[in-house]
Amino acid sequence: MKCLVTGGNGFIGSHVVEALRQVEHQVKVLDLNGNADYVVDICDTPQVAESFADAGPEVVFHIAAIADARDALKDPIKAVNINIGGTASVLEAARQAKVKRVILASTCWVANAMGSGILDEAAPFNPAGGGHVYTTTKIASEMLAHDFQALYGLNFTILRYGIPYGPGMWPGLVLRNWLDRAKAGESIVIFGDGSASRRFVYVKDLAEAHVLALQEVATNQTYNLEGMRAVTIRELAEAFQRVWGPIEVEYRPEPTRIGEFQYLRKIISNAKAFVELGWEPKTDLGDGVRQTVEWYRRETKETPE
Repeated sequence: MKCLVTGGNGFIGSHVVEALRQVEHQVKVLDLNGNADYVVDICDTPQVAESFADAGPEVVFHIAAIADARDALKDPIKAVNINIGGTASVLEAARQAKVKRVILASTCWVANAMGSGILDEAAPFNPAGGGHVYTTTKIASEMLAHDFQALYGLNFTILRYGIPYGPGMWPGLVLRNWLDRAKAGESIVIFGDGSASRRFVYVKDLAEAHVLALQEVATNQTYNLEGMRAVTIRELAEAFQRVWGPIEVEYRPEPTRIGEFQYLRKIISNAKAFVELGWEPKTDLGDGVRQTVEWYRRETKETPE
């Protein structure tokens, strides 16, 4: 199948490209950074449309976005322009190119705009929203996908990512931040008391979900893609220390993390992805952290003492 991946040189996008190519799909990359087939800004609709017309993809994976919530907090206009405007641009270009389906990267953060309890993909958004610009941009992107399907017949699949980690992760993510600090001989930092939890999902497991989402059953559907279980930040730090070695842990507050997603009284269900796609996370936290540390040491030529 002919596929095009926006943001295909990024952390998640590069793994999606690799997973697609491993099962012999033809893949083109559209990205502003690195060695892309199309070096294009997703907000430049004419250029995006020209790229899609040239590539002729059957399916577009739209992953390019402002992914760091702190960047969205710092520059909300930029986040809105890229995450909402860029999504509209990609959907319009896909409509013009008669793409069969757009597979849209979303996030578990949208659950901040939902109630408590066990949350599946049909859980409604609260009118008060999710309390963060990043969350709002992702909810709006999802709604645009629904609008383009209803108005123009452009099919979609929405994938709501859990908190990703693994080889290639960027510095804004907690484990990568710890790797950089550990390499520099600094203590690792936990914001708060370490009791906050996340359902971390290993990036290669996440990439596999994109391949499975090509199935017809996924047309015009939404899927939660969370990790195996809730892991506290303190537990993640302990797993990191077991692989990296002894390192001091510093606890401190961080005001730039206001409004970020909390799992308090929320359980996000992966059942639909398991039943319909055959997807489930397979990489245990300890194995995932070990593989991430090994990747980092190869990349930075860092060796254990």
